[in-house]
Amino acid sequence: MNLCIRCLHAVLSFFSEILFGCSHSRVTRPFTLQDQTYLVCLDCGKQIYYSAREMRPLTAWEVRRMKAASAGEVRVVALPAAGPRFIASDKRKPHVAA
Repeated sequence: MNLCIRCLHAVLSFFSEILFGCSHSRVTRPFTLQDQTYLVCLDCGKQIYYSAREMRPLTAWEVRRMKAASAGEVRVVALPAAGPRFIASDKRKPHVAA
């Protein structure tokens, strides 16, 4: 009887993890390897990328941006100073209706 209950619990846990995913409630301390900091879920083994500067897990958007930057797909370009731009008076349109 006890074996039957354990098997049933294992099957229900398996399907609930497929449907709802892991909650990642049991994780390791942050690790840093090759300039990437992450946590590891002790239940499913997933790496959860972590920001050592802000002391929080990274969002999916931040992880995609980090991977794209490390792959060389994104280049950071400095923008020119955004100061006021003046238009020469002969090129301006008059505000008076003719």
